[in-house]
Amino acid sequence: MTQPELGKKIAELRKAKGFTQEELVEKCNLSVRTLQRIESGEVAPRTYTIRLIFTALDFDIHENPTQDFSDTKIQFSNRLSQFHGFVSEMFNFKTNPMKKITILTVTCCLIFAGVLILSSESKAQKAEKAIKAIEAQQAKSNIWANEGKTDSLMTLYRIDAKVLPYCENKAEIREMTADAFTKEYKLIDFHTTSISIADSIAVQKYEDTFSLQGATYNQKGMTEWRLTKGKWLIVNDIFMNY
Repeated sequence: MTQPELGKKIAELRKAKGFTQEELVEKCNLSVRTLQRIESGEVAPRTYTIRLIFTALDFDIHENPTQDFSDTKIQFSNRLSQFHGFVSEMFNFKTNPMKKITILTVTCCLIFAGVLILSSESKAQKAEKAIKAIEAQQAKSNIWANEGKTDSLMTLYRIDAKVLPYCENKAEIREMTADAFTKEYKLIDFHTTSISIADSIAVQKYEDTFSLQGATYNQKGMTEWRLTKGKWLIVNDIFMNY
């Protein structure tokens, strides 16, 4: 049982015994003001105080199992009442205003810092997930390129994709890729140097080595990926030989 039900119960038992508040507090060694606040539900008394009051009123908790006076619930009610009192006092700026303003300011700063940390961690986790997804897509691309699978490679390009300065649309990308495969294209090495993430856009910088018609070439490039319907796809690719 919690407040205000507890206070009402004590008042009912006291009146049933024919005790005034003054008479009851003499038996419990309490102040009249304390009993008044308990009966009115303003405060939640400690477990020890409740037992003193019930003993004085000849009320045995164990003989009344329907009444819920468990220590856990009483302690919870006490803590809740104390917290409510603390909050009320904290926002009462009539006493110690500067101290309270300082405490509230520090508390708000700590909460704000905590939110920023959680937000940063969330963004970092999303970026890490995006990088892994792009690396997985790139790994597929490398395998399909060496196997000469043009159709499979095209699934990695968005409908509006371009390869600058060679291809202005996806149809031209397909044509260039198929032509390279007829000339015995082989990817020898591929290395991603960095991947930068910003929401649904990612920029991948890379270096690779490939052979074409028996000649070996080194290449640097940059690929722009876009998160499209839950999948990372290429929208722009630019590279140059060196």
